This record gives sequence, structure tokens and C-alpha cells, in this order.
Amino acid sequence: MIRDAIWRIRRSAPTLVAIILTTSVAVGYPVAPVNAIGKFPMTGSSSDEQQRVNQIIAELDRLGEQIDALGEDYSLAVNDMEDIAIEIKNTEKRIAEKEAELSTMQGELKQLALKTFTHGGLSSGLSSILGSTSSLSDIVRKKYLTGVALNTGVGNTDALQGVIDDLAKERATLEKQKKKAESAAIYAASQLDRAEALAATYEQKQAQAERELGAALRTERQRRESAALEAAQAEAAKFKGAKLANVAPASSKAGAAIRAALSQLGVRYQFGSKSPGVSFDCSGLTSWAWGVAGVGIPRTSRTQYAGLNRIPTAAIQPGDLIFSGYPIGHVGMYLGNGQMVHAPRTGDVVKVSAVYWSRVVGVVRPR
Repeated sequence: MIRDAIWRIRRSAPTLVAIILTTSVAVGYPVAPVNAIGKFPMTGSSSDEQQRVNQIIAELDRLGEQIDALGEDYSLAVNDMEDIAIEIKNTEKRIAEKEAELSTMQGELKQLALKTFTHGGLSSGLSSILGSTSSLSDIVRKKYLTGVALNTGVGNTDALQGVIDDLAKERATLEKQKKKAESAAIYAASQLDRAEALAATYEQKQAQAERELGAALRTERQRRESAALEAAQAEAAKFKGAKLANVAPASSKAGAAIRAALSQLGVRYQFGSKSPGVSFDCSGLTSWAWGVAGVGIPRTSRTQYAGLNRIPTAAIQPGDLIFSGYPIGHVGMYLGNGQMVHAPRTGDVVKVSAVYWSRVVGVVRPR
């Protein structure tokens, strides 16, 4: 069942790619009802048209934010699945080692039992006892094993019982891990289903807006992008004069991380992906880039924000990571001068964009 769920997740993820047409507006708006827009009646008034353009951009951004959050949930679940898979592999290895150890100890006792009781009537009983870890009570088994050990010099049979107990514990742990992996796979698949549904809504509304407001929509987006860059650069210039104490200096490896991230410009976005030259999600890009620089950081945006050294926004330096969304749903890498490189969302590619400082909820500094 776990394998089927994982296959479902891996199969479904690529279907979201290219569903959503590119939008460069960053996340951070409060969520509104999905059906808030409806149709866009054409009245011929330029002010009415501008109002409709503003409305659709705001609604698409809100939908995009919801998709980002679901994508982060999916990435966290996939990350959990990968961690659990490693745990399962390690547990299975320990079980195999314990089974081999138990088999060796049982074999030694069998041989000693045969030598000691060749002419007695106990060897068949001992063979049964030594070949089973559950057919008799611990007291009876230890009684016979202790008798053999004392007569042959094998040693304390508590060691054998300890191996039997350890093996039972490891098997119980493995069962719990498999159930946990199954739950993570089911949750990841459910978040992906929700993201697909929202993506379909986004596509429908985007297509409708393009038909009715195409030129005006494109013009407004270009205007907003230019204004955002100008504002971001002006705000970044203010930070240069900030004097802040007790802030860790920028990492000497930040330059390498930035070069790595910029080497992936144009690579498509995909939920849960960290494949250089193929696809990335937002945190996949930042974790991969810093990994190339020789610094290991957590895999998802929420774990990066929770686990790395936070700094004041005014202390930001190139290479630092910028987070947005409530809860955290997006991360980018700061380049300086009010710009960041990031993997925006489904349907888009790794690119350089202006930082919307009002939507930044935190900054961290990998070391």
C-alpha cells in the first residue's frame, strides 16, 4: 500500500507543471474565497477595466498562495517519507544482524547440546527450544538453556535472551515505521489532490482573464513588476546604513551558493523536486545551492526557517534566505539590491525577482 501511494505521488506531481501560467507577483495576500471573481462584464469604461484587472490579479495571487502552502505541505510529507525510508532501512539492517547473531548462538548451543546429551532423551527437546523464540515460556526456555550452558561452559544465557528481546523490539519498531510511512504517503497524495483542484481553478480563471483583459492584464503586471523592483531597491538601500549588534557575519560560502542558484535560471518548478537542470521547488533550490557550497541545510522552507540562524531583515546580505507566507510557504535566496533568485511556483521557472519587503516574514543566514 505504501509503494502504491508513493507511486501515485510521483506520478501525479508532473501533471501540475505548466498548468498555471506564469505570474511574478509574490505571495503574501490574505486568502479570499475561490469563487470571488466570477464573470467580468465589459462596460467599455477604462476605470472599470482597471478595477477588473486589479481584482483578477489579487485573486490569482491568493490562489497562488494557497497552492504554495499545499506545495509546502506536500514537500514536508515527501521529506518525511524519505526520512522514514532511511529509518526503515536501518531498522531492517539491525534486524538482519540480530537474526544472524541469534542463529549463530542457537547453532552453538545445538552443537553443545548434541555432544552433551547424545545418549539422553533431551536433544530433540533442546533442538525445539533452541530453534524457537516463542514456543515455550521464557522461564522454561532459560531453565533448559542454562542447564546446557552450565554443563558445557557456553556462558550466561542472558545474552541469548537479550538478543531475542532486542529482536522483538526491532520488529515492533519496524511495524510502527511502516505505518508512519503509509500515513505520510496518504497525506502527501491528499495535498497533491487539493493542489491539482486549485490549479484547475487557477487555470480556468487565468484563461478567462486573458480572453477578456489580455492586453490590460499584461500591461498592469509589467507596471507592477517595475514598481516592485524600484521599491525593493530603495528599501534595500536603507539597510546599508543600518548598524546592528550581535548579528552573525555573512558566510564565506554565500558566493558559491549564489552562483549555484543562478546556474539554474530557467529550470522549471515542480513540487517536491531537487533535480539540477531538471526541476526544483523553492526550498529544493535553496537547499541544493547551499549544499553545492558545502553547507547542509534542512530540505523544506518551514524547516529551514525553524532550524537556521535568524537575523533582522535590515541585516540581510547576499546568500541569506528570505521567507514569506503564513504559514511559511515560500523561500528565496537574496542577491542584493532588493532582488532574489527563487523557484516561484508551478508553471514558472527559476528566476530573479524583486523582493516584496512588506511580505517578508523572516530572514535566516546559513553558516
